[in-house]
Amino acid sequence: MSKEKLLLVGAGGFGRVVLEHASLRYDCSFVDDGYNPGDMVCGAPVVGHISDIAALRKEFSHLLVVIGNNKLRQSVYEKAQALGYDFPNIICSSVYISPFAKVGWGCVFLNNAVIQNGSAVGNGVLLNPGVEIHHGCAVDDFALIYTNSVIRTYAKVGKRARIGSTVTVSNSVNVPDDADIPNGSTLF
Repeated sequence: MSKEKLLLVGAGGFGRVVLEHASLRYDCSFVDDGYNPGDMVCGAPVVGHISDIAALRKEFSHLLVVIGNNKLRQSVYEKAQALGYDFPNIICSSVYISPFAKVGWGCVFLNNAVIQNGSAVGNGVLLNPGVEIHHGCAVDDFALIYTNSVIRTYAKVGKRARIGSTVTVSNSVNVPDDADIPNGSTLF
């Protein structure tokens, strides 16, 4: 039985990590402006550049943007949405998502991430290993949260916010849209 095809936008470090998990379910190919069509990255073919996603729509119905630049990720998703792509979520088997949490489309949740009861995670969100989203939180569209960071009860992470590794966002704190929180910070 053949797998459905998935176009991964971005063959950098994060894209290669996502490939390992996405390949369990999909036949994956990359588009990346830093490679030439025909190149291979970790066994997956590069089939074009970002500007080729319209032409590739004939061959691919699923697309996932695995680029850490939040504004660029949002922009590519907006273009792909207008072209009619579907955006699956890639969720590692060790991730826990409460049945009472809400999750958008086009998300990647890596090893041991936790999304607790009553939390909402928007579209195009990337959660690295060990991220904890405690109960009643909101993580808005296209946010990126790095390894072992904790978003405490009732906190809100704004659109396109970047939360570094080992950050603690305390209870009820509001992280504004487009914020860039450095590694190891604690927000009270």
